Amino acid sequence: MTPAASAEWDDLFDTWDESRECYYLGDAPEAVLECARNLEASVRADSPDTALWTLGLVLTGPYVIYARPDAAAEARVLQAMGAVEQALGGASCAHDEHPCDAMPLDDELDGLRGVLDMLAHPERDGAADEPSPDDESVDWFEHRMTREIWACPRNLAGLARAFVGA
Repeated sequence: MTPAASAEWDDLFDTWDESRECYYLGDAPEAVLECARNLEASVRADSPDTALWTLGLVLTGPYVIYARPDAAAEARVLQAMGAVEQALGGASCAHDEHPCDAMPLDDELDGLRGVLDMLAHPERDGAADEPSPDDESVDWFEHRMTREIWACPRNLAGLARAFVGA
């Protein structure tokens, strides 16, 4: 179910952050599977929220891939990311490069939260111009902070392709 309000997205992003940072959380598998289900539904509906759900799985999906709590959960996550790559992989665009071309490793994804916030909250334009901490991974994200680039179908397909190939 797609969050209807900005605060609902914020709560969901908090849950995703917790799942990524604390592999021992009891509800992490369900949060990841819910994200995968919503991603598949979003892809089928050609929804603008596909970018948020894809990035949510980039953030949380490693839980089921590397912690391996459940083979069915792992298969579901890979299936959802495969659906993104299949549906969006043939898209064309005018961008010279995309964030997926040089995405940092999982342990460096702290800056992805800022991307999610930017995509979910268009009313906060300019927030990406705020200074960031002296963290190389956050700096990497800051220099790619445009909605158009992050939500580009080719970027989403590239992120999904890299995830499935991981």
